[in-house]
Amino acid sequence: MIVSPWAVLAGCVVAAGLALLIAELRPAPPDLSRALDRLHRPPVEHQTAADQAGTGWYDRLGDRALVLAGSKVPLQSLSLIGRTPARFMAHKLLFALVGLVLPGYLSAMAALTGFGPPIALPVLISLGLAIGGWLLPDAVVQSEAKEARVEYLHAIAAYLELVALERAADHGPAEAMRRAAAVGHGTVFRRIQDALERAATDRVPPWDGLDALAAELGLGPLQDVADIMRISGTDGAAVYDTLRARAKGLRDELLAADLAEAGANSERMVAPGAALTLLMTVLIVYPALYQMLHVF
Repeated sequence: MIVSPWAVLAGCVVAAGLALLIAELRPAPPDLSRALDRLHRPPVEHQTAADQAGTGWYDRLGDRALVLAGSKVPLQSLSLIGRTPARFMAHKLLFALVGLVLPGYLSAMAALTGFGPPIALPVLISLGLAIGGWLLPDAVVQSEAKEARVEYLHAIAAYLELVALERAADHGPAEAMRRAAAVGHGTVFRRIQDALERAATDRVPPWDGLDALAAELGLGPLQDVADIMRISGTDGAAVYDTLRARAKGLRDELLAADLAEAGANSERMVAPGAALTLLMTVLIVYPALYQMLHVF
């Protein structure tokens, strides 16, 4: 049996694409330099290409793509899921390129087998897939950011309770914020710890660090924590009841959102359930009805 070299080439290309996809989806090892840079993070507008020298080629490509006219990068959503704008743009370019090339590649393979589709069809499909591939990362990021935002809000409600307990134990405002953040070990608490550590390194109050983190993530409840503790630190106000009330209000908001989502999911299940019931009714009634009609 003679194997066509074009079939071998097609198999190699598919295998290389699968290997690249697996390499992108595999969790990357922790980068110690980036973890240390979080303590002295420079402003985004002052970062240069030299600062990105240690990143991968796709990150450097995405960093150059950030200057594309009309490209809107969801910075707050990317911060919530811990993804850099450069990586986001690299994903957009990669998916758009795959969508643009894939139909032409499949058409070429089909032409080698003797089936030649019209040229206009692969061109139209390529354009459609390229546009879809360019927009796909936006939808993925927004979906992941929505889930991450809920996780952050739950953690912030717990952090409010912990800060209130630390204040009730007669710890100072700054010390209460640090001790409460040290209790948790999740992603949200690590981000809060990093913000407080950067504030301590810069010799600014810890609530200023939470201010910056709240602005970066776009989370109003975290801004509320910073405002409440600022009042306690500057005016010496008793904030135990305020913290507990804000935590309760945040939990009530999350519960209401969960109930609304559950109601919406229940309503969406009405149509499939009705269709399944109708189908089962037809399958049960049709044989008996068929026999009745043919007997007479």
